[in-house]
Amino acid sequence: MDKPQLALNLLRDDFFMGEINALREGCLKQFENSRADDYEVRENSYLRLRAINEIISHFESIAAAKQMEQKRWKIL
Repeated sequence: MDKPQLALNLLRDDFFMGEINALREGCLKQFENSRADDYEVRENSYLRLRAINEIISHFESIAAAKQMEQKRWKIL
């Protein structure tokens, strides 16, 4: 199995995406429950959320590579 297919399988996996969403929710709850003056906790939550989103975007771009290559050959 090639990398694009492996990435697509991960993105379609209910358990994996459920855990990703649980991590996102944890970040949001940590931010939401922080004190107004607790900048460090809020920034940490923000950075974790950005990292999670970047990881998912990375796998989405790998998965899309196969589709883009297939479309490229149809145009030629």
